[in-house]
Amino acid sequence: MSSLDSPYEVNDSYYRNVKKLASEFLDFAHSYFDDDEKILEGLIVSIYWKMCCDKFSSLEQIIDYLEYIGDFNDQLPYLRKWENVDFSPYLVLGEWFCKNAQKYLSSYTFNLNDYLKKYEDIPKSKQEEIFFNSPKELYYLNMLCSEIMGRIFRPDYESRKRKAIVLPTCMKIDQKHCQAVEKRLGEVCTACNSECEIAKINNEYDCEIYLVSHKSSAFQNATDEDKKDLAIVGVACPLNLISGGWKAATLGMPPQCVLLDKVACSRHWLKEDVPSSINKKELKKNIGSKLILLNVCIF
Repeated sequence: MSSLDSPYEVNDSYYRNVKKLASEFLDFAHSYFDDDEKILEGLIVSIYWKMCCDKFSSLEQIIDYLEYIGDFNDQLPYLRKWENVDFSPYLVLGEWFCKNAQKYLSSYTFNLNDYLKKYEDIPKSKQEEIFFNSPKELYYLNMLCSEIMGRIFRPDYESRKRKAIVLPTCMKIDQKHCQAVEKRLGEVCTACNSECEIAKINNEYDCEIYLVSHKSSAFQNATDEDKKDLAIVGVACPLNLISGGWKAATLGMPPQCVLLDKVACSRHWLKEDVPSSINKKELKKNIGSKLILLNVCIF
């Protein structure tokens, strides 16, 4: 798949740049606020407000609209807390973000407008309309927030007995002929194709692999013990990062994140599935030690 078939594309430089952006942002934010979780939430609320205030008269209406869309459900509990709170002091975070994010991240969404125009005639659900109408700023917001989430949850992540890498099923090399079998937490890779990226990761880390096709079905059968012991490294497209991270946190599974290099699935993006890939070096950095490898598309 060429770059022209994806609205974004990340590489080694992306991880360096998003880390620089996050450090600069947090240095700025700490001159106003001292709680990183509130900084994260306040940034998200301020950007949603900036993006939607010309269409809606209140934050409650904006959040109601996100609930109607149906693809933001994992964000709703965090956003609802702000409905009756004066969030105006946090607008300064959104202003800083809008002035500075593109400096670090614009090169990774250079093809967004052309891509969306190319696929504008494809019928879309109300959830898919969000994907196909999202501006670059929403990509940047998810990218930055996933890095901040990683820093917030890292101590809890490292303390967990079990670690799980959470990969999307679009990494299968052959969707139709995949021989993965269903288990409690998802499908289990049987290494039916040695060229498949999932099989390669399994061989590299010598751990269990599970596959789940969508975040809505991820960890449905997780036990209380799973939620107590498990931490995850999730892999996703940018627009799913905030929702996926908060879903994992709500389940009690502290997350880390690695982006898909570019889009690969026909669920929202392409006319047909193509095998996707990830940055193996960044994955290895996030994993830590004593890993149980779970290939689950939570994001």
